[in-house]
Amino acid sequence: MTEIDRAAVSAGLGERLDRIIRLLSAMVTRDMDKKESVLALTAAGLAPKEIGDILALTRNQVSVILYEAKQAATKQTKNPKAAQTKAQPRGG
Repeated sequence: MTEIDRAAVSAGLGERLDRIIRLLSAMVTRDMDKKESVLALTAAGLAPKEIGDILALTRNQVSVILYEAKQAATKQTKNPKAAQTKAQPRGG
């Protein structure tokens, strides 16, 4: 097999793997909202551009979702009582 043949086989394999990733991503995120989908695909190791391509979002939209999720997690860890207070309003 020549070097050109190997490159062609490699390119075809890459395209097939990309297709498999897209199909699996669609299956996994089918019942999730955008935020959950972005977080799940990030946890799976996909880059923001890849996630955007899969979910029909821009890379910037994905980055904003990730930033907001990180800010919310940081806020919750710094002040867990405030998060509980908001979740459980006091009766009066």
